[in-house]
Amino acid sequence: MSSLSIGRAWDEAKAALQAHRRLIVPIALGLILLPAVIASMVEPQVAPGQQPPAGLWMLVVLAMIIVMFVGQLAMVLLVNGWSGSVGEAIGQGARRAPTLILAVLMIGVLVILAFSAILAISMGRSVESGQFDWSGVSGVGWLLLCLAAVALLYGSVRIMILVPVAASEAIGPIATIRRAFALTGGQFWRLLGFVLMLTVGFFVVALTVGAVIGALVTLLFGRPEPWSISLLLVALTGGLVQAGFVMVYTSMLARIYAQLSAGQAHVPDVKQEG
Repeated sequence: MSSLSIGRAWDEAKAALQAHRRLIVPIALGLILLPAVIASMVEPQVAPGQQPPAGLWMLVVLAMIIVMFVGQLAMVLLVNGWSGSVGEAIGQGARRAPTLILAVLMIGVLVILAFSAILAISMGRSVESGQFDWSGVSGVGWLLLCLAAVALLYGSVRIMILVPVAASEAIGPIATIRRAFALTGGQFWRLLGFVLMLTVGFFVVALTVGAVIGALVTLLFGRPEPWSISLLLVALTGGLVQAGFVMVYTSMLARIYAQLSAGQAHVPDVKQEG
């Protein structure tokens, strides 16, 4: 089991972003910001608490998510010392994207099946009638749901380096999941602390910026409506925050993976540059 230092990973991520900013920033803008804006623009606007109706927009959003995956995979390669061009890094990311997508789908299907089974056991006849009444969940049902939530949190942390594994190793989706799980053995609490810290910071920034910009845009241009200037400005703001977060988060994951894979030829060290 390799040692892990979150502080060292942070220093290395900052050094990599500084050294390769002219390569990584365009990827963040083109493959993270732009897809995020497009997804926000095509999604139907509905009242708070309501779900947008199904439609072709869902295919557009799915395509944008795939583009973002490619962007993250390319970022990992650049942060971890990719020797080729940006275009080659993006091409390699596109070639590795199917593996990452299949791995994510496998995990998603497993989680859905597990929670569906638990809900069916917990809610009994209310599920058979098609009505989900949370007040009808038994004590055992709540216990099962809590245990499933804890298991989901644990599993999510253990496979959090899925993206750098998929980007760096020429293995299939199942092997990618196993590899990510194996590398993070004994590192759960360090990784959980890192995720919580970064997530809280992201939400504070996103909510603050979103509230300020949203209020300003509404005041100047009116409420965001489909394909309006207001919605575009709000989407751009949210996309910029998201792109910045993805850059930092992905760079950190890349260097965490590099530490946990120490000594392997496909993970070169990042030179610290002032």
